[in-house]
Parts: sequence; C-alpha cells; structure tokens
Amino acid sequence: MESDDVDRSNMGEGRYANYAEIGHNVCEFIFDFGQVWLGAGPPCVCIRLITSPKAAQRIYGALDQALAQYRDAFGNIREDTQPETRRTP
Repeated sequence: MESDDVDRSNMGEGRYANYAEIGHNVCEFIFDFGQVWLGAGPPCVCIRLITSPKAAQRIYGALDQALAQYRDAFGNIREDTQPETRRTP
C-alpha cells in the first residue's frame, strides 16, 4: 500500500521510543514500545501493538526497507554503548 493511500485523519499522538520488547504466541505478535533513561529506573512502556504473524512479517519487511534507505542516505547506523541520557520535550 502506498503511503499516500493511508488515512491518517484519526492518528493519535506521536511518542518517542528508545526501548522495545517483542513477544509472540501461535496467533499474534506483541510489540511493547517505551522509554528508558540512564538513572531513571526501569523502562516505561507507553504503547502495546498486537498484530498477526502475517502483519508482523510485513512490518519486518517495511522496517528492513526503511533501514536500507536510511543507510543509503546517511551511512551506517552507529551502535551506541550507552543508553539515552536525556529526555525529549
């Protein structure tokens, strides 16, 4: 599906995430996204996405393609050894 064909009129608030966990069972994939900050305690999960294995496979393909485009435009992604240390506004 082309990006221009997507209805975003009811899209909710965007949230920054630097933390993710992914789990699954036979019927679904569960994606937890949140924030973690150095010295601020455990990660805070702000959204959970539950989807089918087929949709998870499409998400994987879209992410793989987006990462390849990012690397083509900006170079390799640096592997940070430290967690994020500041909050975003």
